[in-house]
Amino acid sequence: MKNVKLTVQYDGSNYFGWQKQNGYKTVEGEIVKAIKKLTGKDVILSTAGRTDKGVHAFGQVTNFFIDDKFTTDNIRRGLNTFLGEESIQITNVEEVEDYFHSRFSAKGKLYRYVLSNNRLMHPMYRNYKGYTPYKLDLDRIRYSSKILLGHHNFSSFTNAKIDEEINMNRTLDKIEVKEEKGDIIFYFEAESFLRNMVRIIVGSLIEVGRGKRDIDWLEKALLNGNRINAGPTISPNGLYLMKVYY
Repeated sequence: MKNVKLTVQYDGSNYFGWQKQNGYKTVEGEIVKAIKKLTGKDVILSTAGRTDKGVHAFGQVTNFFIDDKFTTDNIRRGLNTFLGEESIQITNVEEVEDYFHSRFSAKGKLYRYVLSNNRLMHPMYRNYKGYTPYKLDLDRIRYSSKILLGHHNFSSFTNAKIDEEINMNRTLDKIEVKEEKGDIIFYFEAESFLRNMVRIIVGSLIEVGRGKRDIDWLEKALLNGNRINAGPTISPNGLYLMKVYY
């Protein structure tokens, strides 16, 4: 048996998130079914992170153990054949050490959020971009985003359940904000993220950028540690997992 690492890209529009769930069509569920068609065996996937319903990926990573007789090229070609009618593609297959784990071996992740800021957003982008019609001050957004950089308790910026035993401290290494043809593109890089963290940060930065909230409000929300004090959770449709670093 050998440990193989898959790099996966997918359109999350038609899936109930990544994680396999009984009664729902998910990205993980479809990949597991494709692996069974290829190998005749059920497998358990170890994955870098579970994306929510509607979230897309260019660089999701998962790994599993498979018989030595399958080459990496056999695996990639075979899985893509069985996933042919799905919005899922295996872009790379690599044999890795037995101790490799897609989640616990990861050193960081890069997310992108695409926000349409045109007066009207073409309906064809509805599943692939967030949207706000309000005029946004990008200088205010960029300046206020610096407050969030570094190591903080991000309790205000997650929808994790209160009774979940989760360490709310995270180190946000990078936030970049760019403008491209009426879209505002946010880039976030960190070792790990809390549930809905990127979407809540974007929702909060929009509140500041449109002038509804001042910059001090964002800083107080961060220090307060209470979800009700931060901005709304923006649509998942504009969120992309771009890369996992190892």
